This record gives sequence, C-alpha cells and structure tokens, in this order.
Amino acid sequence: DDTYKIPDRIRRIHFANLPRVCKIYIYSLDGDLVRELDHNYPDGGPQSMHDTWDLITRNTQRVVTGIYYFVVESSTRTQIGKFVIIR
Repeated sequence: DDTYKIPDRIRRIHFANLPRVCKIYIYSLDGDLVRELDHNYPDGGPQSMHDTWDLITRNTQRVVTGIYYFVVESSTRTQIGKFVIIR
C-alpha cells in the first residue's frame, strides 16, 4: 500500500530496452550531470533490459521541473534522448 509513502520517493522514470551492461547519464538542459546509474546484468535475467530512476539527484535532492537529457552508453552503442519533468 503506497498510501503512506512519501510521493517524491515513489515517482520514477523507467528506462526500457537497455543493453545488459551500460551506464545511464542524466543531464540538465544546461549540461550539468544530474545522476549516473550503473546498469549491470551481464548474465541476463528479468531486469536485464529495464532500470528506473527515482528522480533524486546525485546530491540527494529532488529534481526540479525542466527538460532533461539521458545518455545510455554501452560497449556497442550510445543512445541519447530527452524527457520533461513537470511538478
């Protein structure tokens, strides 16, 4: 039951179709690194293509409204995308 959980701690951005081993970098529109996630499932498994971000920065603060970029880097490719957070 999520009724009593802090709302800012249950919100998530989901990344799907990931390589089994990669790094996910999240940047602000200004190019500042907001968070880095290590995705490491070399043997596969149910979570090997999926990861989440809890919208908390590397400085343990919640993110603000804005446009963000993500970069997924693996040994074989790099993918770049963007998303918007509205609070």
